[in-house]
Amino acid sequence: MAHQFPEITTYGAAFRFALEAEQACADLGAAAGVLAPDQVWRDKLEEIVCTHDDRVEKLMEKMQDAGATALESAVALDGAGYMGTLDVEPETSWPAAVEQLIRAESDAARYHDDFAAQCGDELASRAALFAKSAVQDRAAAAELKAMLA
Repeated sequence: MAHQFPEITTYGAAFRFALEAEQACADLGAAAGVLAPDQVWRDKLEEIVCTHDDRVEKLMEKMQDAGATALESAVALDGAGYMGTLDVEPETSWPAAVEQLIRAESDAARYHDDFAAQCGDELASRAALFAKSAVQDRAAAAELKAMLA
């Protein structure tokens, strides 16, 4: 599950970081799904994985639509603040695996918000996708927390 999180120095690197964050959440969700205690959990985790996989496709399309100039614009985001949950090996026990996924979803949501705030001009019409991604990640984390309770 090694992910290649880039150092965030340009808009393009920030976009690639977002892609890696989405893939990391999908991978952690899939790993948690293997450990899930019942079908209800497996279904919820599969839904989360599919949402992240779909988002990766949408983000890749949006990245291809972005101009080369925008991709080279300077960005001042520090990726280290999002690591520790997104760049880890998956937990091997339940409920630790879903708790790890909850933290990753929260950090991915925070990254999407920060990226949209930092790169609003470059994102233009793409900003809505990141705002929606942040809302969906937070909702997934909240649903998982509620299911654990």
